[in-house]
Amino acid sequence: MEMKNYIEEGAKKAGSNKELAKFLGQSQSILSDVKAGKRGLPVVVCTQLAEFIGIDPIKVIMASELTTEKDEKKRKILESCFRKVASVAAITLVTSILTLAPQQTVKAETFTSEFTKIQIIRNCFILCAE
Repeated sequence: MEMKNYIEEGAKKAGSNKELAKFLGQSQSILSDVKAGKRGLPVVVCTQLAEFIGIDPIKVIMASELTTEKDEKKRKILESCFRKVASVAAITLVTSILTLAPQQTVKAETFTSEFTKIQIIRNCFILCAE
């Protein structure tokens, strides 16, 4: 996701761009520049924004860095890290959903289904490791 989306999400939660800027200790013009892709935010502010909207701070930090990085080699490294963080977050979500404790006794025919889910998770981890 881009910084524009993170700021819009934060502004929606705060009630307005003005309130978000106040919460983050930034001016509205700075947030406008970030939304327009003209500048990034300091790491501390990225972390504040991430925690406010309830996401991993690394995602916001990487998005901010991608906004301002001009060196193509460095951009590729940042994009790679960004994709890995997103993959790990997705795998964590899938794993937590699939490993919830069953509310009833598991029957033998359900075992095959659960084993298939475990194989899917394993394959996701292998893909992320590559």
